[in-house]
Amino acid sequence: MKNKPVSAAGKSVGGHAAGVRKQSCFASKELQFTLAFITVISLLAGIFLQSFAGFLVSYYALHSAFLGIFLITGYAVIVVLVAVFFTHRFIGPFKRIEYEMKLVAAGELSRRLSARGNDDLHVRNFVRYVNEFIGSFEAGSAEYDKLTAAVSASLEKIRAELSKEGFDCERLKAEILSLQKEMQDVRKRW
Repeated sequence: MKNKPVSAAGKSVGGHAAGVRKQSCFASKELQFTLAFITVISLLAGIFLQSFAGFLVSYYALHSAFLGIFLITGYAVIVVLVAVFFTHRFIGPFKRIEYEMKLVAAGELSRRLSARGNDDLHVRNFVRYVNEFIGSFEAGSAEYDKLTAAVSASLEKIRAELSKEGFDCERLKAEILSLQKEMQDVRKRW
């Protein structure tokens, strides 16, 4: 069943009766958990940094200028660590997919995309569907090559027959009909 667009009030767009289920989120539970985990870790790191700064002030009686520099540097380190994690976790798989798709686009139809076990579920599903598409495209390409070779060979036979005197018109018609049927069979499969 397709999801219908739903307004903020829960009623479906287009005047249909309520009872249409809300459109589901596009983020997986795994991704939501990861983002929540990163947020909690970042907050805990900030709290630890604040506590450590308070300890430094009370124990060493540091000046507020040093404390400000310490806190800014600490928060910058936290942001950099979180950014590096995000880049590796979320952007890395797409850079790998981009590289592999360039190879496929360059003609390596036997190439398949890869997914790591810790990649997001949606990334792994995307890779699986693209690999299925590449496989069917590869099979279609091979079938097209086979058909092209058959058509070329049949056309060569027809050309040779036409160059003879007293060529067999019925045989040529049968050959052309055979070619047409083979082309229609390939078209039906694709």
